[in-house]
Amino acid sequence: MKIREIMSRPIIAEDEETLVTKIAEDMDELGIGSVAITSSGEEGKEGEREGREGSKGGKPVGIITERDIALKVLLKDKRASEVKAREIMSSPLVTVEPETTVDEACKLAARKRIKRLPVVENGRFVGIVSIRDLLARKPEFVREFYF
Repeated sequence: MKIREIMSRPIIAEDEETLVTKIAEDMDELGIGSVAITSSGEEGKEGEREGREGSKGGKPVGIITERDIALKVLLKDKRASEVKAREIMSSPLVTVEPETTVDEACKLAARKRIKRLPVVENGRFVGIVSIRDLLARKPEFVREFYF
């Protein structure tokens, strides 16, 4: 089975210059736990109001999760309205391609200890896959993640 068959899409992406408050608002509004981060190469460009599909965005450079916001902003008592995505995003980005097998993705996620794998094709975000998606198809990998 290939990642293309199980990935969620569209992936929501924001520019690396977007403020964390905007990203948190979008995550809440859309009911998602992560946002892909792109670099448009244009300094100071803000993400669009409701996020955007990654395939229309810039170069994939990182990912921000709810955990990143909690640990890198709230716990450190930073003002979210003054922190940009590039300051807290997880980078370098660990990705898979649509033709990656579920087995390969499970092994990669377990080895890197990550819970979400953005899917990139031709230098653009095309989807995302979570460990929940992976383990639903390959429950035998549960030991790799939790033990």
